[in-house]
Amino acid sequence: MTTFVLIWDGSDTGYPPANHQADIAATAAGETVRGRWSSGSRRSGTAPGDRVFLLRQKTDRGIVASGHLTDGVIEAGPHWTGDQRRATYYLEVGWDRVLPVADRLTFSELLHGVPGHDWHHIFASGQRVKPPADTALERLWKLHLRDLGVSASGRR
Repeated sequence: MTTFVLIWDGSDTGYPPANHQADIAATAAGETVRGRWSSGSRRSGTAPGDRVFLLRQKTDRGIVASGHLTDGVIEAGPHWTGDQRRATYYLEVGWDRVLPVADRLTFSELLHGVPGHDWHHIFASGQRVKPPADTALERLWKLHLRDLGVSASGRR
């Protein structure tokens, strides 16, 4: 299994607040939320079951969600902003945990807890987190969820 970082630019267009709130509630209830997310410039190298983490950028930076790729297929589609002149590539994701931004795994924690990955140079979705940083990220995420009093796929 390969681990990837997907990016949320922090905008309401990138992850509409109503969708984010619904996904928080559903995953808190133990549901897996299916959706699609941009793969950035990545066009290959993904497989069903690959691990993904959603990194919020710009403000309140940090990991706000985790999941797995449902089929590993990357498909072209309309750009998420609605710009018809641009195409974007998407992955199907099953989110197992979506957190409120206030509960994120902070950027500072990522820098200290996962030093084997260059967190300062993530400019697009689809960046691979290579070993041993992938294991460190998974461990840090599980500890973070435990500290919040939640599980990776369920209730408080």
